[in-house]
Amino acid sequence: MNVIITGASRGIGKELLKKYEKKAKKIYAIARDIDKLNELKSKKIIPIKLDLSEIESVREFSKQMQNENIDIVICNAAISLPHTPNFTPFDEFKKTFDINFLSIHALLEYIIPSMQKRKSGKIVLISSLASLIASPTSMPYSATKRALNSYAQSLRNMLAKDNIKVINILPGFIKTDMTAKNSFYMPFLMELEDGVNRIYEAIEKEKKEYAFPKRFYYIIKLFNILPLNLQDKLLQKITN
Repeated sequence: MNVIITGASRGIGKELLKKYEKKAKKIYAIARDIDKLNELKSKKIIPIKLDLSEIESVREFSKQMQNENIDIVICNAAISLPHTPNFTPFDEFKKTFDINFLSIHALLEYIIPSMQKRKSGKIVLISSLASLIASPTSMPYSATKRALNSYAQSLRNMLAKDNIKVINILPGFIKTDMTAKNSFYMPFLMELEDGVNRIYEAIEKEKKEYAFPKRFYYIIKLFNILPLNLQDKLLQKITN
């Protein structure tokens, strides 16, 4: 089994790397921090220094992978800007979309046709519960993850005839470098090991969509059935 994992040098990506090292033949570990990647290098793990904001470089890497018989692609890498009620500058907004969303399509450009020829493969997208609620203080991140949900559903049904599984994971807050930067209260904050175990199990069971922790997910679902005026009033309190 040949696997690609983005954001593999730390956090969720690094822990998934350890999980798949036990069963994979090759793992292409993608991240910007080549020093941290080289610490993980082994007979199975191939470090790939790649900045996902450089879309043409991502497309070129995808082209290189088209004949490598990739079985699983785990699109884990993402960035989040500091939470702020201020309007996001365009360059920062674009970079967030490039890394969190557009780079995924670029990465899959040549890999998916290869999977289609073989009639097998798994595409794993790491979205977020933040995609289900449009917080005004994290507009770029929430927007990219909401776009990813739509992309996942489209891709899943497009590729069903080719026996390619598309798995969309929507985690809540997990203890990583990204969440460590947050100064606000994070409900149902999970330990990294617990979060990764749940993600790994969802991938192995080929769940079409998996949102967790369930209590947090259901609270958000309840919020979303409130009248829009009430939702807006509650969300506007965040910016005051």
